[in-house]
Amino acid sequence: MNRTERLYYQDCYLREFEARVVVSEPGPRGWRVVLDRTAFYPDSGGQPADRGTLSGLPVVDVIDEGDAIAHIVESRLDAPNVTGRIDWERRLDHMQQHTGQHLLSAAFEQAGEYKTVSFHLGAEASTIDLDSDRLSRRQMDEAEDLANGIIYEDREVQISFASAEEAARLGLRKPTEREGEIRIVEVRDFDRSACGGTHVSRTGAVGLILVRRFERLKGLTRVEFVCGRRALKTARRDCLTLTEAARLFSGALDNVPALITKQSEELRAALRAREKLVKRLAEYEAREIWSASIERGGRRILSRVFAAEDYDEAKMLAHALTRQPTTVALIGVKGEPAALFFAQTPGGAADMGSILKQTVMKVGGKGGGARDFAQGGGLDEERLEEALTLAEGLLDA
Repeated sequence: MNRTERLYYQDCYLREFEARVVVSEPGPRGWRVVLDRTAFYPDSGGQPADRGTLSGLPVVDVIDEGDAIAHIVESRLDAPNVTGRIDWERRLDHMQQHTGQHLLSAAFEQAGEYKTVSFHLGAEASTIDLDSDRLSRRQMDEAEDLANGIIYEDREVQISFASAEEAARLGLRKPTEREGEIRIVEVRDFDRSACGGTHVSRTGAVGLILVRRFERLKGLTRVEFVCGRRALKTARRDCLTLTEAARLFSGALDNVPALITKQSEELRAALRAREKLVKRLAEYEAREIWSASIERGGRRILSRVFAAEDYDEAKMLAHALTRQPTTVALIGVKGEPAALFFAQTPGGAADMGSILKQTVMKVGGKGGGARDFAQGGGLDEERLEEALTLAEGLLDA
């Protein structure tokens, strides 16, 4: 059985190493290479895999296969020995995020006895899920302050190994179900966890933990955070965004939330006023269109096509027309996709839902509705006129 020595277990700062090739073969995603030893961390425990090169060939993925670690490279590798080089910028970023997660999880547990049930290290931000949906902003700040306090003290982060029985007696933050030798990551006098990931050697290297936001899920709270260089970039971007918002509002940076609230209220009031005006205009247009139409067979069939930007007005007009006597409104709205509104004066002889379904079956799209009002969409705007003509023909059938 192939077995790979995991060099990162002992030295997370190892950037370059020599190794013997044990397996080199084609695979579904590239060339699969197993080495006798590696510093490449595989995708595991919520932490993404490392990237880098093997003798100059880019490593596109690293897979944990149990005892062995498979490196997926872009092309054939025939050499008996290789030099591996880790993408250090990516590795350091992951080390900062993962150690930061340990600090934040321990802080939540110490500040409020909230336990971390899962962790995910993403490309832009990381998340932990806590076992309660009752956390407040104040509790977020308390845990964030506590974790950052440990960073400022630049405490040592130690890696050690113990048997499962010994690890159980050490008081791990989260009990482990692993058997055999257990790798333990300990932040001096603050946290002790079983973990196979890569970590910084001192908490000061995490730099900063910044809680971005949190959301309550069913029985859980998901906390999104960034650490280290990510925290710097995020804080800089947030500051630039707020500064630009303050400039646009011609106000102070601290007043941006109040200014946004005020403008949102004004916008909602303006939209409500506009909606009332559009409804009144639709009623006026409906009466005008109805008066100018010709009655055929005891009813007036009114067919119109509107531009895409007039979608809401077209729908309101369809409703307004049905408040005129003995009226059928066949309304089309351009766009990609286009839309249809079929309506009639309540109690009319036709079935709008049935006519719309028959129409879209022939011209494309989908939709349906009740006897007096139906709507559809998903059709090509080039077939709108055809759809309205077809519907009018169905009315006369």
